[in-house]
Amino acid sequence: GFQVLVQANMMIKDQSTIEAFEDQVREFPEIVECRRMFGDPDYVIWVATTDADAYERFYMTKLTNLPGVARMNSQMTMNMVKERTFTL
Repeated sequence: GFQVLVQANMMIKDQSTIEAFEDQVREFPEIVECRRMFGDPDYVIWVATTDADAYERFYMTKLTNLPGVARMNSQMTMNMVKERTFTL
């Protein structure tokens, strides 16, 4: 699949807006991971779609409509140099 790392910064940071943002994020199957961060950015989001065109559609119709967002920055991988694996 096609994966994009999205950094989101919030314009409005009151509790109800944050809850609405996070509730909506949970509803999108394209968002495979979302982390609320300390510092900048406010959120790091992994999005998985079939290709760049599908990502653009998702970005334009869903991501840009999330509540409270001031700015989003999309980053696409050029080459996977090392992939991490987790062991507990």
